[in-house]
Amino acid sequence: MWIKARLLDLRRRFVQAFLSYDAAQLVAALRALGVQPGDDVMLHSAFGAQHGFRGSVDQLADAFLEAVGPDGHLLMVSLPYRSSTLQYLDRLKRFDVRKTPSMMGLVSEHFRRRPAVLRSLHPTHPMLVHGPRAGWYVAGHEHCAAGCGAGTPFEKFAERDGLAVFFNVPLDTFTFFHHLEHLVNPDLPFALYTQPPRDVPVVDRDGRESTVSVHAFTPEAIRRRRFALLEAALRERGLVAQRRIGNTQILALRARAAIACTEEMRRAGRYFYELSSAAAPPG
Repeated sequence: MWIKARLLDLRRRFVQAFLSYDAAQLVAALRALGVQPGDDVMLHSAFGAQHGFRGSVDQLADAFLEAVGPDGHLLMVSLPYRSSTLQYLDRLKRFDVRKTPSMMGLVSEHFRRRPAVLRSLHPTHPMLVHGPRAGWYVAGHEHCAAGCGAGTPFEKFAERDGLAVFFNVPLDTFTFFHHLEHLVNPDLPFALYTQPPRDVPVVDRDGRESTVSVHAFTPEAIRRRRFALLEAALRERGLVAQRRIGNTQILALRARAAIACTEEMRRAGRYFYELSSAAAPPG
C-alpha cells in the first residue's frame, strides 16, 4: 500500500513539473479544438491532479465559460445515479432539482451548485445549463417522458449544433448518444423504452411538488447496445476532433455531425446495436 501511494505521489509530481497547464492554455487548446465564442458546449469530464490542470474544479469550469463567451452556453448532464435508469427508478423516492446531487463527477456537481446555473426538472436525465438561453434549454423537460428525446435539452442542443467535449473521458461517455437512440427507435426490432412510463415525485426550484412521468431504457436495449459501432463510424468519417494538452486528452464532436452519421448508417441498414434474435452481452 505504501509503495502504491508513493508511486502515485511521484506521478503527480512529474505531471505537475512537466505536463501541467493553466486556464489560459486550456482556453487556447479549446480554440484549436474548434470551440468558438457563442458556442454551446456539452462537457463530459474527469478531474484529478494526474491530468495536469493547475487550478480548482471551479476554475476549470471558468475556463470553459470563457471559451464559449457571454453569448454561448455551457451544459453538463447531471444524472443522479451511476446504475441503469431502470435500477435508479426502482429505488427513487423523490427527485429534488435543488438538492439531488449529480453523480457525473466533481465538475458536474460543483457546476450544479453555481447560482447562475439552471437545472432541468427531469428525474432521469437532468441537464445543467449556464448562458443567456439557459431558461429555454431547461423549459419543459419535465413534460418529456423520453428524457433525451423530442423537446428535451438534447434536441435543443442539436438544433444549435452544439459541441460535445470530452475532457479526460472516453467518447463512450457521450450522453447525447441516447438522443441518437431515440431517433432510430422506430426501426428497432425491440423496445427501447419500458412501458408504461413511471410516475416520479419531483420538487422544482421554487420548492413546489409535482409528478413527472418518465420512461427507462429496457434491459434488452441496454444489452444490445454497441457504442463501439457508432464510434468507429464517427472516427472513419473524421468527425471526432482531438487535442492533447499537458496530461489531458480532449475530444470534441458536433451534435449535427453525430446525427448525420447516424442517419447515414440508418440508410445503409446499420445500427449501433446487436440486432440478432439472441444478442449476447458485450464481451
